[in-house]
Amino acid sequence: MFLLPKGNPLFENLAVSKLNLPDVLTKLSNGTFTGYASFIFQSSTAILVFEAGKLVSVLVEGQNGKREAGFEALSALAELMVTTGSGALNVYKLSKDLTMCIHALLEGETLYKAQDLKLIDINSLLKKVKDDQMNGCLRIYTDEHSAMIFYKDGNPLGFFHDGASDIETSSTESQKIAGLPGAKIDLFSTQSADELMDSNLLEVTNIQKIWDTSVALHKSEIDKTNLDRQEREKKVVSMKLAELENTVKEIVGEYVGRVGRGIVDKEISDNGGNSCLIDADGTEKFMKGVERAAKLLVSGTNIKLMMEKLSAAISIGKSEF
Repeated sequence: MFLLPKGNPLFENLAVSKLNLPDVLTKLSNGTFTGYASFIFQSSTAILVFEAGKLVSVLVEGQNGKREAGFEALSALAELMVTTGSGALNVYKLSKDLTMCIHALLEGETLYKAQDLKLIDINSLLKKVKDDQMNGCLRIYTDEHSAMIFYKDGNPLGFFHDGASDIETSSTESQKIAGLPGAKIDLFSTQSADELMDSNLLEVTNIQKIWDTSVALHKSEIDKTNLDRQEREKKVVSMKLAELENTVKEIVGEYVGRVGRGIVDKEISDNGGNSCLIDADGTEKFMKGVERAAKLLVSGTNIKLMMEKLSAAISIGKSEF
């Protein structure tokens, strides 16, 4: 996204995570704001241009250079605000003429794009801008440097370059960049500020519905993610319990023979399933039941060894949950 003049800052670095898009737009609209709001995210930037409280332009650009405008841009912005845990909002007030030029830069008609400056008769081009009484922006740039000249009715309003925070009256920096090897130009034109007032995205889009849809979709995705995680955790617990149950059966079977597995099955069933093996009260009841049944089949010494071994195995099993 192009660097833009800051003008008069109304807000800077507001945390997006604490903001609600409909509220932000309502406040700017009701305040008859003229200028632009920029939402800066890690992977995307959104610019909203206002003219006397009317939203005349919205542009969202990702790191891959993909751009969205209008309704699609508002939907993309709402999604970014809802799903991104970081981001900052900056709001800058500009004159209506400079706001018009920002609109040209973002969404105006492209007359020249990445044209090599050496192949252009710049004097003829500037004469055409003046003769056609053009409203718009001329961007002069290289890979490392950039400058913009804003026009109203063919006359320059001012100059802006990388590293500056506001419009300048001197063309020195623009001339320096124009003289650099590989310099290129873009030329964008737009309607007059008064004509831009005929459009207002806030009147033709339901911002609240866009926001509510994004919030609901995000909640649905979170709920699904949580449900999937819970299902995975249940499967893991189920597998570990099955392994612990099998270990317990092998230990009891080792001391009381083939009927040992049946004893374990009965006690697990009587105590609500194999989850009793990791529950303190359940484990105590299970152990007493196994010990009671085993006393009918084996001697006290073997029972003591079996119970010690069972206790150790269950203790290790619990530590894995």
